[in-house]
Amino acid sequence: MSSLAVEAQDLELKGDEGRVFGPLSFAIPNQGLTNLLGKGGSGRTALALVLSGRMKPTGGSLSVLGESKPKPIRSRVAIAGVEQIDLLERSVTVQDVLTESMSWSKPWFMPMRKATQEDLERFCNYVYGDRDLPPLDAYISQLDNLDKIMLRISLALSPADNKPVELLIMDDIEQVHENDDRAILLQVLERLSRDIPVVVNSSNPIVGPVEPNKVIEIDANAGHAHPIHTGLREYPDPAEAEADQYDPALDDPELDDLDIPEDHTNTTEQKENR
Repeated sequence: MSSLAVEAQDLELKGDEGRVFGPLSFAIPNQGLTNLLGKGGSGRTALALVLSGRMKPTGGSLSVLGESKPKPIRSRVAIAGVEQIDLLERSVTVQDVLTESMSWSKPWFMPMRKATQEDLERFCNYVYGDRDLPPLDAYISQLDNLDKIMLRISLALSPADNKPVELLIMDDIEQVHENDDRAILLQVLERLSRDIPVVVNSSNPIVGPVEPNKVIEIDANAGHAHPIHTGLREYPDPAEAEADQYDPALDDPELDDLDIPEDHTNTTEQKENR
């Protein structure tokens, strides 16, 4: 078995509007949690879709789990967190979502029963761990961001063909906005990474109770328009500003006890300023 889950060399994607990302070269180990660190946007999401076999690159070479074609890659790699792939409708219940997912693994002409509590546990226990499962009758709109993402991950790891997933790609970890919830999600992903390699896309370095095994900095938006003058103001360092204002004669407490005669001499300039 190769020590690498992903090998990319000069990987790029071009569309009708020009370069989407690339060329990029990197390698992802076949175990643990890997953080692809770079600015968010269409380029980084497109990269996640390419790595998961949902899109075909237009240049360079790519090997994912030893596969180089999108179809075999897609059958072995799960992706979560991409709205175009796994966004859940707000107006349906958790039971509706599970029932639809179960229907994809059945012939179209066979009647489909509604998902039960047992189905919920079968789909979600692995991802949720010690966390309470969402109620079957809860609407997606009633779930918080963390539960929505964890449900999407649970569905991604339970494909219709029932084939085992060998790599998970999680796009845009910052879509879970609350720090505490994001820490919980990272703990879940770290736990999953003990079984299969997990790749997490983020705009900012991952900090907290979980540290990735490897961090790969990428610029997936290199072909995009970037302003030369960003508008960011430069603020002085407070420590330097305080040092510039320091006057030993005023700030040294040892000088407070000294009897320093006052200078009553007034210069011509001082008199004029009065």
